[in-house]
Amino acid sequence: MARVIFKKGKQKKWISQVLEKSGVHLEELAKIADISSRTIRDWRREKFSVSEKVLQLWINRFHLPFPHQVKIIPDYWYTTKGARQGGLKRMELYGLLGTLEGRRKGGHNSQINRSLYPERYSNCNLKKLFTVPVFSEKLAELVGIILGDGGITSSQLRITLNKETEPEYVDYVVGLMGETLGEKPKKFYFKGRASKTCNLILSGVGLISMLSQLGLEKGNKVTKQVKVPGWIRESPEFSRRCLCGLIDTDGCVFCHKHTSHGYFCLNLGLTYTSHSFPLLDFVYETLLAEGFNPKIQDDSVYLYREREVVKYADKIGFSNSHHMGRFNQFFERKY
Repeated sequence: MARVIFKKGKQKKWISQVLEKSGVHLEELAKIADISSRTIRDWRREKFSVSEKVLQLWINRFHLPFPHQVKIIPDYWYTTKGARQGGLKRMELYGLLGTLEGRRKGGHNSQINRSLYPERYSNCNLKKLFTVPVFSEKLAELVGIILGDGGITSSQLRITLNKETEPEYVDYVVGLMGETLGEKPKKFYFKGRASKTCNLILSGVGLISMLSQLGLEKGNKVTKQVKVPGWIRESPEFSRRCLCGLIDTDGCVFCHKHTSHGYFCLNLGLTYTSHSFPLLDFVYETLLAEGFNPKIQDDSVYLYREREVVKYADKIGFSNSHHMGRFNQFFERKY
């Protein structure tokens, strides 16, 4: 609100004159103006300037003359002064505004403050820190999942799963990512033709850099013909868990019919399909190393015999309950 500026010592004298000529106590004077008596005391001590609205009220109520040699300042008179002081302080800290040097200095100081006081910037997009995890069997399995149903861009990791046929596996992968990467992904569901899919997404430039150190490349997996990282291929234990991740995502348990000696037979099979030949070779060679008899044809690796698939379920195992469900259904149907 507008304020009345007196010369030094005049405001105290004028308040005293109001009290004298009105013939009321200070508390009653405050009540008339609907203000606190403490406010009037502050005015009399010239701690603050008098409100024009209250001054005009008292003048009209007690028939007082308008004080001489005063200045009326408008509402928000302090903004211009404050803005100027703020601008001068900003130039002192960051240099001239709008210059390359000023922007560089401002950005440098801002990054220092964000590092020192991260709690003050909770609503800002700060670079997330990801440390390279310790090599483990769980990490090797996650690498297999990423190589199967994952995709890596310059700032995002995305794993696409089927929310209808493998909802339990979605939750399993979420937990696995949280345990190995230190952060659980966000779940995104879509409508329309993609309504069956669930995308698990983790973002961050630091994440992509960390995945690169693990041997995972961004970009199209088929075009780049991606392969399993060396630290996994060199370890039988890691290779088995990576194989599990690959088959849980890009593999399939299936039943096939055939005849033997004139009798109808129902058999169990396992297949892995990929258009990346290094991944096909890894699956084929790992199965051979583990004592299986795989067959490779075009873009798929097969285990055709029932005892081979049973051995796989026992030795490697399925983390994807959808595959395990099809495995159990086969024996319910056959026997």
